[in-house]
Amino acid sequence: MSESSDSQQAQDESSIQDLSSTSLEDTISLMMQNAVSIQQSMQIVTNTSVASGCALILKQGGG
Repeated sequence: MSESSDSQQAQDESSIQDLSSTSLEDTISLMMQNAVSIQQSMQIVTNTSVASGCALILKQGGG
């Protein structure tokens, strides 16, 4: 009986560890996806800023 209980406890601990690992992997994956999304959004903002700056320079006769 004790051996069965020890075996069940080991299985439970293994399952908990697997769930924790999966949860951590999913969290890291979402963080990386968010980071890429933010980076792409900031690139759009940068491109818009440069285009606006160039337009202002040309409007004032700088080209």
